[in-house]
Amino acid sequence: MIVLAPEFTKAQPEYVTVSLKDYAVIELHGPETDKFLQGQLSCDINQLTESNWLYAAHCDNKGKMLATLWVTRFAESVLLISTQAAIAASLAQLQKYGVFSKTEITTGTSFQLFGVFGTAAPARVAEWLQTPLLDGQHTATQTEHSVVLNLGAEPDQYLLVTRGHELPTNSPAEYWQALEIERGRATLHEGTVLEFVPQMLNVQALAGISFTKGCYIGQETIARMHYLGKQKRALFRLRGKGSMVAPGAIIEQQLGENWRRAGTVINAVSRTDYPLDLLAVLPSDSEATTVYRVKDDNASFLEIYPLPYNLDES
Repeated sequence: MIVLAPEFTKAQPEYVTVSLKDYAVIELHGPETDKFLQGQLSCDINQLTESNWLYAAHCDNKGKMLATLWVTRFAESVLLISTQAAIAASLAQLQKYGVFSKTEITTGTSFQLFGVFGTAAPARVAEWLQTPLLDGQHTATQTEHSVVLNLGAEPDQYLLVTRGHELPTNSPAEYWQALEIERGRATLHEGTVLEFVPQMLNVQALAGISFTKGCYIGQETIARMHYLGKQKRALFRLRGKGSMVAPGAIIEQQLGENWRRAGTVINAVSRTDYPLDLLAVLPSDSEATTVYRVKDDNASFLEIYPLPYNLDES
């Protein structure tokens, strides 16, 4: 098990590069691609340009999530990027409905994915691309063989999707996952696909849901939760002590001398100063004073830690 140093957002590293072998790409190409995706994803595809990226949820007809996605343009295509398990689930639904649209849907097996972050990241990425990066967050810089998504600041964070030369790496993929946990940006894996509505993973707080774009698969459930205030669960960050856990593990909360099921682990890493750092879906009214543990790990002890964004949708 890899044990990580303190938080990257508190002590920015100089330069971290990882190979994202657990991530995958869906590539869509054709004259009706945008129209098709507008009816599939929670984001407003009309807002996608050649120089930005969108965050989105992809759901089934009950509003349960197949994937959280980064959506970007590359050449004449649109790329959807997420973990392999989420991409596999999304691909099956896209291919099911895509037969009715003039869009070609393929797995982007020719792409390699890399994560880069740190104070030296902007200069190093620009040098590797041999082109200046676009300024600002949510930007996407394209070249003939690659597209680079600017995913955040402090530290500067980039997702590289390339058909070009392989980028040399210096760190394991857990470093990337740790930073994503710090950002409060969840990814789905086996055991968590088709379990949650997007608001339960705070997709709305990350600008991943358009409530004005019109109909798409799962929209009725998502809109009802938004407008009728039916959201009973949300994504929280917990940290403390405990053995490493997999996505789908059960979190319990303490009630007096007893313990009751509280929620589900989405992503987790281990750090030097607190062995368990994770994102979990818990009741929306969970309080910071509540004590949590991992089921069947009686020695574990977890507490709520602040997220970097506001969950208030008003």
